[in-house]
Amino acid sequence: MLADLHSHTFYSDGVLAPAALIERALANKLTHLAITDHDTTEAFEHLDNIFESESLTLIQGVEISCLWEQREIHVVGIGIDRHENGLQSLLVRQQGLRKERVQEMDMRLQKGGIIGLMRYIDTLPCKAISRNHVAQFLIDQGVARSKDHAFKNFLGDKGRFGAQAQWCELGTAISAIRGAGGIAVLAHPNRYNISNLKLRKLVAEFASFGGEGLEVSYSNLDPNKIAHMAALCTAHELWASTSSDFHTPVNHWMDLGKFRHLPPQCAERAIWLHPDWPGRTDCRAG
Repeated sequence: MLADLHSHTFYSDGVLAPAALIERALANKLTHLAITDHDTTEAFEHLDNIFESESLTLIQGVEISCLWEQREIHVVGIGIDRHENGLQSLLVRQQGLRKERVQEMDMRLQKGGIIGLMRYIDTLPCKAISRNHVAQFLIDQGVARSKDHAFKNFLGDKGRFGAQAQWCELGTAISAIRGAGGIAVLAHPNRYNISNLKLRKLVAEFASFGGEGLEVSYSNLDPNKIAHMAALCTAHELWASTSSDFHTPVNHWMDLGKFRHLPPQCAERAIWLHPDWPGRTDCRAG
């Protein structure tokens, strides 16, 4: 089994259309692929009745941005019912927050003499606008050299053009995923720039809110950090997930399926052994 349970299309901040993402998953010999765009399930609206494969199971998912102790945290939902009203209501609110943040950035950009962000956004297929799109706009305008440069100098919390979004709370995101029949998974736990003590607190509270999974093995993570994630997973009796967090083929170190196997201590807690694992039934795009 090769299950990549965290990936993005151009309906959030990825670069590939859903069909192209699936083609890449097939080429990379995945057995399971979860499309988990940020705060939108739009990708699946364009796959109904066209996806069919004996070798690849497509799993409905989403990645929700939320707040924990005033810090942005991401929760992946795997095996959701994308039509569930509570989940969709939350995603619509989240998309609105994203648009408000970009509009605020646009106002700051205009004051700095940089015009055209919203016109640029309108040309994109994305349903969940992100700072990545603003960063690309700054690159196209010759203001930033790269996305790293854009974030460090312009779009961060203290950046000249930055703006914060007031995401939903961590418990709200978990409840919405569970309400839609999904498994809530804490995404890329070591990427939040917090101490190990804070990380343990985050994982404990995530579990207490009803979160059930933890990404243990994901792209660009060395064996020592995987062991740390596995220990957290085991300590809180969570299910261990695997992912690339794929966005673009350019980042070859984050390609679909490019992550290490789960360590032995997680063998009995692999997420595909979860009682509600969607791979147990036909979870293709419908």
